[in-house]
Amino acid sequence: MVDRAPAAWANSPISGGLPIDINAAFPGVTNGRLVNLLKVRQMDAALTRWTESCLSERTVKMIIKGNVMETHAVEAGVPQGSPVSPILFAIYTSGLIKLVKQYVSESEGQSCGDALGCGATGSNATRFVSIPVICAAKSCEWANRWGLQFDTAKMEAAQFMCRRCHRKHLRPKLTANIRVGIKYLRCNAKGIGWLGFWMDTHLTCKEHHNQYI
Repeated sequence: MVDRAPAAWANSPISGGLPIDINAAFPGVTNGRLVNLLKVRQMDAALTRWTESCLSERTVKMIIKGNVMETHAVEAGVPQGSPVSPILFAIYTSGLIKLVKQYVSESEGQSCGDALGCGATGSNATRFVSIPVICAAKSCEWANRWGLQFDTAKMEAAQFMCRRCHRKHLRPKLTANIRVGIKYLRCNAKGIGWLGFWMDTHLTCKEHHNQYI
């Protein structure tokens, strides 16, 4: 996102994105769908069998204040903390970026572990907002098909502008809201935190420094 925004400023003064937070991402993976997706994408047969075996016959036992609870079978989800889980989740959600790109050619998909998102650019605020609105609608359709839900309470829209363009366009403000499901998001004027990095409106990294000093 940091690299793409300055490159886009040459043609479009406004750029940004819509990070998408999936609620209970790893536990929400349906094992059968994941294994079937590996087969459909013609992944290595040995890798597919290993994944199916890894996700089979799993159990969980909780200890609460010294009390050992009953053992329960785990029928869905990839193991939390496993180094292979982010890879499996990326495969499981790979169709989302492809779907969004199919309907919104101006958008650029972003994926890192369980953090997904779409990038957008626009010559004005109205054009900029229209892209993530469509991306969010298509993302919700995809999530419903795959049994996932977005955590809209943690989602914020990002807007970036170069300083030169910011002055040229007389400090344009985004007055429209970005609809995600039943919630409307407004771009954060001070920037947005994503993957441990704080990105301010001009991508100067000053706000990131202020947050973590």
